Amino acid sequence: MRIRQSGKDDAGGSLHGGDELLMLMEGFLATMARNTGAIAGAVKIPSPDGTELQMICSFGLPPEASITESAVDHGCGVCGRSMREGEIASAAASSCRRNTDCSFFGEHCKEVVAIPLDYRGKPLGIFNLFFDSPHGKINLSSFRSFGEILGIALENSRISRENRRHSMLTERQWMANEIHDSLAQTMIFARTRMSLLRKALASGNSELALKFASEVEEAIGCGQKNVRDLITQFRCQMDPDGLEQALSKLVDGFTEKTGVALEYDNHVAHLVMPVEHEMQVFNIVREMLSNVATHSGASRASLAVSKRGGNYVFAVEDNGSGFPNGPPCEGHYGLRIIEERAARLGGRIELESGEGLGTKVRLIFPHP
Repeated sequence: MRIRQSGKDDAGGSLHGGDELLMLMEGFLATMARNTGAIAGAVKIPSPDGTELQMICSFGLPPEASITESAVDHGCGVCGRSMREGEIASAAASSCRRNTDCSFFGEHCKEVVAIPLDYRGKPLGIFNLFFDSPHGKINLSSFRSFGEILGIALENSRISRENRRHSMLTERQWMANEIHDSLAQTMIFARTRMSLLRKALASGNSELALKFASEVEEAIGCGQKNVRDLITQFRCQMDPDGLEQALSKLVDGFTEKTGVALEYDNHVAHLVMPVEHEMQVFNIVREMLSNVATHSGASRASLAVSKRGGNYVFAVEDNGSGFPNGPPCEGHYGLRIIEERAARLGGRIELESGEGLGTKVRLIFPHP
């Protein structure tokens, strides 16, 4: 008979990684039972407050024993001794019968063995084997090896759970930053221009009023575009295989969607960086290419990725009309958004342009 009992962590999730880990542990317990002649087994880990050893999975325990073994005092009998001393311990089942008043101990189980689970000297719990007769001489090396394997599984599961939580928090922060960068800046710009527009109207300066009205209209149009882009991003986020794959897919669909021939040249053999950096870089490059398609009037463009000293350089260049009066002035709200993204990377945006000479935009930031 197989009984599975999993605890819950303080966030309500499955303790130590869910069904896959529990199935793995049950498989280990079953293997140990077959190899040692045990009739049952269980894995226990300390409760968050350290007062109990709580069973997270078992093999072969009848329901009554599963209930009594689900949580035992951290210092109880052979389990507490093994946990406390970090050594394999065994005892007659009669001691467990006195502590639990469970008929399984004494009638079916005659001896209990507790093996510590640890990872690089860090105690993680114990696992028990229950025997229907005195076990005799214990193969310590075999038991210890299985304890180390289970300890590694527990620790890897903990790390995996922490990584998932970190990824979730990172994604939430990224969404918040996206909303701020894409919408808040546009709204602030539009609000300041509305204030100037009112003053221009009040003073009867129609030429200036038309200028500010045009800028407000442009900002609202940009805001609408950003909302559409945000919805697209949230529905279909960056490729989970990383930045290199995400850029390749972005480039593959660019010419088909825009009609602008795009050349992609990546000189970095191992384009891997923290997730936060990858998301920022991807969004900056996508915005650069979007500007090429929307504003440049170019027929050809290029995306080049390279390393210069200790810096990454992502350069987008086009053969479009360029800016008639040179690059837009610093603080222009469209440029400000990607500049703020670059600042989060500890980097900067460089822009070169001239009328009829096309435009080149570079993202430069230090190796994280």
